[in-house]
Amino acid sequence: MSSGTAISATLVSSAPSLPLPNTQITNDSVLATQTPSPAPAPPVPAAKEAPVENAIPIQAKPRVEKKIAPKAQPKPPKYVQPPKQQHRATYGEAAPSSIPMSTPGAANKSAVVQNGDFGSRFGWYVDQIQRTVAQNWYSQLADPNASMGHSVVVTFTVHRDGSMSDPRIAQPSGVSSLDMSAIQAIQRVSSFGQLPPGYSGSSVSVAYTFTYDQSTAHR
Repeated sequence: MSSGTAISATLVSSAPSLPLPNTQITNDSVLATQTPSPAPAPPVPAAKEAPVENAIPIQAKPRVEKKIAPKAQPKPPKYVQPPKQQHRATYGEAAPSSIPMSTPGAANKSAVVQNGDFGSRFGWYVDQIQRTVAQNWYSQLADPNASMGHSVVVTFTVHRDGSMSDPRIAQPSGVSSLDMSAIQAIQRVSSFGQLPPGYSGSSVSVAYTFTYDQSTAHR
């Protein structure tokens, strides 16, 4: 026979129930089975104003295009300027000299035609006579020590075909070598060219002045 401690239980009044936390999960999303919220109503269009009767339409102002005035062109120069010379030397060439060089007959008229107004009417032919004689004058044949500053005048006749005849010393220089060089210069000319067609005469008389000066000595 077993012996043991007796256990007794006493019932007490039931304790008040405590609130338990809500374990239900809330979901704000709308399920397919639920009714969706209605869409916002479309905006109501504004009412158009009724046109006024007997209204005069306002015409739009025409577009004015601005006209651009053309630029004024510069006036051409009254006198054509000669091109500037470039003082430079190229291979095989000497630089141009800026020292003025005298040409026969450039300073004065050595040839004078003694036939009325021939010189004023046919100046180009008088210049032709002057250049031709100057090219044939060998001034080095004259004595430079005695000839400096002296002049000799030689007259001759030019015929229609340009040939020359009757050269004579009209005014000697006093230096025989200078006078001789002047006569020989005229004699070396084979022709001056035919006289101008507008001249009715058959020949002209020419007086040519040979002046031995500093420029002549260097020719």
